[in-house]
Amino acid sequence: MEKDKVKINLGPVQETLLLPLWARAKETEKEKPFVIDTYARDIIKSIDYDFSKIEADPEIACNQQLMWAIRAYNFDDMVRKYLEQISNAVVINIGAGLDTTFQRVDNGSVSWINIDLPDVATLRQKLIPNSRREVTIAKSVFDFSWIDDISQLTKDHSILFMAAGVLFYFKSHEVKILFNKLARAYPDTHFIFDAISSKLWVFLTNWAIMRKSGLKSEVRLKWHLRKASNLRKWIDNIKVIEEYSMFSKIPSTEGLSKNLIRDLRIAESINIYSIFHVQF
Repeated sequence: MEKDKVKINLGPVQETLLLPLWARAKETEKEKPFVIDTYARDIIKSIDYDFSKIEADPEIACNQQLMWAIRAYNFDDMVRKYLEQISNAVVINIGAGLDTTFQRVDNGSVSWINIDLPDVATLRQKLIPNSRREVTIAKSVFDFSWIDDISQLTKDHSILFMAAGVLFYFKSHEVKILFNKLARAYPDTHFIFDAISSKLWVFLTNWAIMRKSGLKSEVRLKWHLRKASNLRKWIDNIKVIEEYSMFSKIPSTEGLSKNLIRDLRIAESINIYSIFHVQF
């Protein structure tokens, strides 16, 4: 019944976590999905939130929905490859929201730590409670006391950080602080993240997507990164493991319209959006 659904009470930026959740749920319903996320589908059914404005806009309902699904596909692929090398690693998911990567890639031995703001963590606990190998820390990622909080969980383990759809909500100096802190606290660890390539595309995304999603006006993307090597102005010895257009590794375009295939190829050729894998 409707009255039994979980109410959404989040800050403006935190509310954006519902967009990729919705996208993964919609993708799961397709005949040939890029990602299958039954957890996202079930969560969507259990929350009280009006997605009608998102679904009514053709740009979001089609292109953006697919983009968010492709992002999930890319992160799943990168995490799985890392776990093939180090099966009992600890993955630390920065700004986890209602991300369900753990549920999709769980190999039976990985440990998973989600970090997000208290209002998000409270919602997450209602919908995705802690389990033996997955826990959520209710703190801002910039409240670095979480490093002490998880010290026993990470001791003697290899660590993979991930930040999917998160860093571009921060200002450049904030991202710099985060990278430097992680590099000092966790030398030799790996970090996978995504980024929009330029200030122009940040502006266009804010105008074309964030405004149409029905989100509050203060929700804006800020940070961008064209090349991983640019991070060396912050950390001299950072190692670039991999960087590529998010749209270059999709497994198949079968079932997509000609217009969607065209848009994906254009986005890939002009490098609108990239996936990065670096090591501190």
